[in-house]
Amino acid sequence: MKNTRDFKNIFKTLFRNIIVYLFPPQCPYCEKIIDSEQILCDECFHKIHFIHAPKCYWCSVPLPIETDTGEKMLCAKCLSKRPLYDMARSAFVYDIFSRQLILKFKYYDRTDLRHILVHYLLKAGIDLFDKTDLVIPVPMYWLRRLKRQYNQSAVLAELLARKIHKEYNGSVLYRTHHTESQTHKTAKERKQNLTDAFQVRNAELIQGKRILLIDDVLTTGATAESCAKVLKKNGAKAVYVLTMARSVKK
Repeated sequence: MKNTRDFKNIFKTLFRNIIVYLFPPQCPYCEKIIDSEQILCDECFHKIHFIHAPKCYWCSVPLPIETDTGEKMLCAKCLSKRPLYDMARSAFVYDIFSRQLILKFKYYDRTDLRHILVHYLLKAGIDLFDKTDLVIPVPMYWLRRLKRQYNQSAVLAELLARKIHKEYNGSVLYRTHHTESQTHKTAKERKQNLTDAFQVRNAELIQGKRILLIDDVLTTGATAESCAKVLKKNGAKAVYVLTMARSVKK
């Protein structure tokens, strides 16, 4: 029995080495050949502006201070008005570099990029996972999904749920109608654009549960707050938000 297992392991290693030799791993951004253990090449890795402390405890926006005091520090916006979600975390700043990576994943059938993106989500959301009961994506209206063929948030959410061993549900939250793109809209226009845009089906599935909501980018927070509002209205105990990137005002 032991010899059989050893043979299988040797065969798997040999097969993996042959695949790597024939199809060497490439940096998903610049397509440069990289070491099999790398996620990005060194040059591209250093272009990413990761979000880490000091940051706002609630919305995760980087704070304009140099020292992390360890306290639950808040940004001016959250001090003025607490968001409807309970906490948000993002992996990196939404800028020229990260935008290109996200657009490849979102619009050009590069669902293979889900592995690198979930790799960084696992790091960014580490303080949310113990609080999570159920992972769900920000939904896409069915006509848009039909045209694009996949919901990028659902692709991320499903893989992440498997990685953190949590329940996943991709249909309990849905969009009631088509909404215009949020791009180039003001915060007020984004909020108006999402009026009554989300609804819950089978509300018993979220009763008393702490939800981890997955999306690609957190900008003004209008989408996250709209989702959190309807989820809590239908019985969710808490709503945490985890995104690949978030915009930061300069």
